[in-house]
Amino acid sequence: MLARRLIFVAIAAVPAFVLVALTTVPVAGARHDGKLTIVTIDEQTGNRIPVRMELRDGRNRPVRVKPKSAISHGNYFVFDGEVTLELRKGPYSFLIEAGPEYETRPGHFTIERRANDDTEVVLKRRVDMAAEGWWAGDLDVRQRFKDLPLLMRATGVDLVPVLAKENTRGKCRKAKLPAEVPVESTASVDRRRGGGLLLLNAKQEIDVCQGKAKQSSLPMLNAASEADAEIVAMTPFAWDLPLWIAASKLDAIQIIHRHALADGVVDNEGWGRPRDKTFFPSKMGNGRWSEAIYHHVLNCGLQIPPAAGSGSGNNTNPVGGNRLYVHCGGEFSRENWFEGLRAGQVMVTNGPLLRTQVEGKLPGHIFEVEAGESREFHIALSLTFYELAPVEYLEIVKNGRIEFEIRLDELAKKKGRLPPVEFDGSGWFAIRARTSKSSTYQFATTGPYYVESAYQRRVSRGSVQFFLDWLMEAEQHFSGNEQVLADIAAARPFWEELLGKANAE
Repeated sequence: MLARRLIFVAIAAVPAFVLVALTTVPVAGARHDGKLTIVTIDEQTGNRIPVRMELRDGRNRPVRVKPKSAISHGNYFVFDGEVTLELRKGPYSFLIEAGPEYETRPGHFTIERRANDDTEVVLKRRVDMAAEGWWAGDLDVRQRFKDLPLLMRATGVDLVPVLAKENTRGKCRKAKLPAEVPVESTASVDRRRGGGLLLLNAKQEIDVCQGKAKQSSLPMLNAASEADAEIVAMTPFAWDLPLWIAASKLDAIQIIHRHALADGVVDNEGWGRPRDKTFFPSKMGNGRWSEAIYHHVLNCGLQIPPAAGSGSGNNTNPVGGNRLYVHCGGEFSRENWFEGLRAGQVMVTNGPLLRTQVEGKLPGHIFEVEAGESREFHIALSLTFYELAPVEYLEIVKNGRIEFEIRLDELAKKKGRLPPVEFDGSGWFAIRARTSKSSTYQFATTGPYYVESAYQRRVSRGSVQFFLDWLMEAEQHFSGNEQVLADIAAARPFWEELLGKANAE
């Protein structure tokens, strides 16, 4: 496991494809009454494995500790198979996990005066996604460079980009990276007025620091395209999303992003188009709004893959808390992973693990049908449960609407068989697993499958109008910024032309 996750090796076993930034860690108190040493074991191999641990006292309050050789972050810490906790006397509860591919282990213990005990915690692997050809990535991480190898292994993440530069509202931050890290293995982040762009795998350096806070994002977008970078929208509600789409340069859109926390949500659309809370209420509103925007993108006939990032280090999420699985086939490499992402062979999740094939094809596949032909598509499903994300429903989403909703108990009665989805024209469909959690919008979804009748894509008038209305709202929001208004005017013909091609309501 270690070897494959550190494929992109620089010196001293440091992966050349991790993101770097500084973060603060809580300092443990000096006083303690007893010690407990915990060893974590993989049930199948008998080997020690790195894990993430949360610790609470008898009043269910988080206990912040900084054990030797562990990495502490907020209300959790990560250790490499063994840790010694020095604690005050009293009862404690804990949760230990190694990412969603292993069973989560809750438990409790009591510290007595002068205690010096040890225990083993055995974790059972529920699924090996890599053995099935699926490899996990997290595109938005802010942890320290030196901490990333352990943080990635402890949560089962195979790929995280190396941040070289970040421009946040005109303020630049440059990371100190080893000289051996090649330019193409680094990433840049442009988080200014129009939203946020992740710029990955550039063939030459992109100086995001040149951009001023209120300047247009399009020159940076063009520079990234000229450098042959992968360009990913950090959130779907970024004000400039319709401009980026009109420029035809986006490679992916993060539909699960740093606003989605493990036990909550950043409940706003900062730097983006705000949602109508009448239609998208509660703490799930931000996540549902993000997904709804992405569905409008697909309904416009635009085949842009979904992606995910946790924002770990910038918030309370662990690395891989929001993650993207890409199918790489038999060989995992950075090049193969991004090739799979561009092809849409993806699954994004902040909880369940969902894999599908339709007629032997992975997500991203385009099914061609003859004009006037009606066709049913049968879905082969694999779903793995995660204790921190109890799944309640499976849904088949067709052209942005729920075609079928199946409770898990009903699915069991049908021996896991999903109903076929029928098309008599062009469109798209995806499979979604949704939890009953109410503190955040927690789900997994496949990348879309596409259906093209007579070689034509389905273009919805309503969805194209959604983005034309977006441009009108942006004009009002940025009424004093002549450059932004010029960018909006330049993008409008793209959407007006697309409206003229609309062939569905």
